[in-house]
Amino acid sequence: MAPSFILAVLSLSLLCSCQADLVSKVCNETTNPPLCLQTLGSDPRAREADLRGLAQIIIEKSVGAVQDVATNAKSIGGKKADTCVEVSGVAIDDLKQCTDYLKDLSRAASSEISTAGSDALRNVATCDHEFGDGEPAKLKAASQKAQDLINVLLFIANNLI
Repeated sequence: MAPSFILAVLSLSLLCSCQADLVSKVCNETTNPPLCLQTLGSDPRAREADLRGLAQIIIEKSVGAVQDVATNAKSIGGKKADTCVEVSGVAIDDLKQCTDYLKDLSRAASSEISTAGSDALRNVATCDHEFGDGEPAKLKAASQKAQDLINVLLFIANNLI
């Protein structure tokens, strides 16, 4: 009985360790490892997720981050801010497409995730380009966070089977 219990505990420990290693492995390859680790580490689903599961979590977190960009832009007002709100909506649509592609297990779907994710990244970056050097700090920070999270998605998509 005791040896079986010890073996079970060790197996569970290794399983948890492997999943934590996957999060670390992914995050260490991204443009902002601390944000990636914080984002995935704070989501209990990440502990047991494979790459597809991590991708779904990052898609959801990216959508939230892009919504923050739109909210910040709305609070600023004006033509440039309106453009930010508009392209944020398109970026959210791009990210939602990624969820649909993620359900497909083919390599083509992985390519589609990369394409839609790149489109989302470009749309969010449009907000930065609209404001240039005059971009308000809060909007710039929200945009950077969204872009960093989308970059995590792109890394994962490039490593899906």
